Amino acid sequence: MRWWKRHHGRTDLSNGILLCETCHHRIHDNGWGIRVDGAGTAAHVWFIPPSYVDPAQTPRLGGRARFDIAA
Repeated sequence: MRWWKRHHGRTDLSNGILLCETCHHRIHDNGWGIRVDGAGTAAHVWFIPPSYVDPAQTPRLGGRARFDIAA
């Protein structure tokens, strides 16, 4: 992910991710990061907490894939 304002990233679908309003603000306002592994529907999205939440900053699986693990 390359942020539009911070990194002058593109504003097209290949550089985007759907987030609910809460997650969107968590990323922008609370220091969380996003990592995307893969592409298209096979991609996995990881949320990376700031050090004040998790000093090790262990990535947490997001999106639909997190529910697949529980099933």
